[in-house]
Amino acid sequence: MRKSMLAALLLASLLPAAAVAQRPSWPTLERQLSEDRVPRDSALAELIAKNQEFSLLRPEEARDELPVPLWLRVLWRKAHPEGPYSGDDPTGGYPFVLKELHEWMVSHPDLAKDSSGIQALQAAAAVPRATLSAGTNQRISGAAFNPRSESDIRVNYWEPQRIVAASNNIQSSGALAVFYSDDGGASWRQTLLPLVQNAQFHSDPAVDWTSDGTAWAVAIGIDPGERTLRLQAFQSADGGATWTFDQTISGEHRLADKQLIWTDHSNGSPHKDNLYVIWHNGPSVYVNRRVAATSAWEEPRQISGVETRGTGIGSDVKTNNLGHVFAFWPDTGSRNIFFAKSIDGGASWARPSILGRTWGSFDLQIPAQGRRQALIYVTGGAFYRGPRKNMVYAAWTDLSGIQGCRTPLNEPRLDVNHPCQTRIFFSRSTNGGRTWSAPRAINNAGTRNDQFNPWLVVDETSGALAIIYYDTVTEARVRTNVWAQASIDDGATWSAPFRVTTQSSLATGFSSDPNQYGDYNGLSGIAGTFFPSWTDRRAEGREQIWTAPLVLQVRRNRIASAEPSPALACLFRFLAVDEGWSVEEMLQPICEG
Repeated sequence: MRKSMLAALLLASLLPAAAVAQRPSWPTLERQLSEDRVPRDSALAELIAKNQEFSLLRPEEARDELPVPLWLRVLWRKAHPEGPYSGDDPTGGYPFVLKELHEWMVSHPDLAKDSSGIQALQAAAAVPRATLSAGTNQRISGAAFNPRSESDIRVNYWEPQRIVAASNNIQSSGALAVFYSDDGGASWRQTLLPLVQNAQFHSDPAVDWTSDGTAWAVAIGIDPGERTLRLQAFQSADGGATWTFDQTISGEHRLADKQLIWTDHSNGSPHKDNLYVIWHNGPSVYVNRRVAATSAWEEPRQISGVETRGTGIGSDVKTNNLGHVFAFWPDTGSRNIFFAKSIDGGASWARPSILGRTWGSFDLQIPAQGRRQALIYVTGGAFYRGPRKNMVYAAWTDLSGIQGCRTPLNEPRLDVNHPCQTRIFFSRSTNGGRTWSAPRAINNAGTRNDQFNPWLVVDETSGALAIIYYDTVTEARVRTNVWAQASIDDGATWSAPFRVTTQSSLATGFSSDPNQYGDYNGLSGIAGTFFPSWTDRRAEGREQIWTAPLVLQVRRNRIASAEPSPALACLFRFLAVDEGWSVEEMLQPICEG
């Protein structure tokens, strides 16, 4: 035993040296400019300098012989993160035309020799094609004295004038607080869920609708005496005004936690109106469903396995237009983000696979959420419109991943001057979840600010994406605002960040709720209008739940100058990521040869 331990220690001591030996040797910027004889003050030199993020490439690319320079590969990957850049493919996953584009740019380092003007094309590509505007900030929780924190919200997809939301209400009666509107969010009323089955209070709000107009809510019913956590479902036949207990849906589980609910909203799905609830019970992740045809909840199904080595806390469940079900969760043990899929309406599930990896684990202590801490929660989405648009999405909070910000030991904690920050990361799959793009921050500002509590939604009429999150940018890192971004090209590019809140919030004071902002926000929408819900403590009052309607506006880029040459038009296509073209579409016919 002692010899085996000694051998293991010796092996461990050698690993860092081996890792250093395998570290790729990337060329310096000076070397890259010199090899292509690029003038130092040219537009091409500036373009090369802006594309030095070699961490996006595979390490072995530092020494392969592909005739495409590394900076151009970075540029291409940033525009097309969904590409299959496999080392098993002799092309590396890059289109051969990049060689010609490189040749043209080296021959025209000012990038403006063509009459169409490449700089004008780049400027046009930089104009956000999706923008958001907001209506009035509204406090939907009413004039409540006790704090509200952590919320979910859902628009009725069949009758968008009806909206339901819910939040924790722990310091008052403990019963989950419910907010509802029947005029498209113009006005709101409030009520409470009933406390049943010896539950003393509720936690973790989750809401949705079915097409018959029934509103649904799921909460953790907490019995402090028995120390049990049971998931309880409730329904409302009058738009959220009154609620009746439906069923305990967590079976024999006594530690059910962090649940969310989702309805299959698609009119064309064979599983339309199925309800799905996901949660973790101890380390394992479970899903239960209420099949619309039988009007009954089934027994929980465990969808995680030995791959989840810690606790699968912070999960989400969504469906697409085919009725396929997608589950997402982070693992506190492996620090992986896992994904599982069901193609039969939740009756059976494929083995989980990894879609990304996190730097942090479980939660992150940051100045704005120093007591509660920011949970690494995955928010997902899916959209299907034919085999060529089979999209799945995931977003989460994590450490930024810069040097000195890659382990839980690097968290900024309460230090507003700490160089480590948190960011919102995003990954997507273009093939129904078989492969995933490398996670990337969607708003990586070069300042010492933190982003947390994101929520993502897919507009099921168009496939457009919207996301909200807290950000301390422009504040003293302890105050937050809610910001939003949108994408109309399947997450390839995102609109400029839009500030939703008209006043910032501070949840770090002595009189603030110990739960601060809670673990998550809510976001729902259809047909270009979205409703977020968030915890807000503006003007140093009590934490309350607010919303504001967000409207997506779409602007199409147009090239006002002369028709570009084929080479420039091809370059413009991948720089602008226009219209969500696939690589094959971009290369044919304009990029042939």
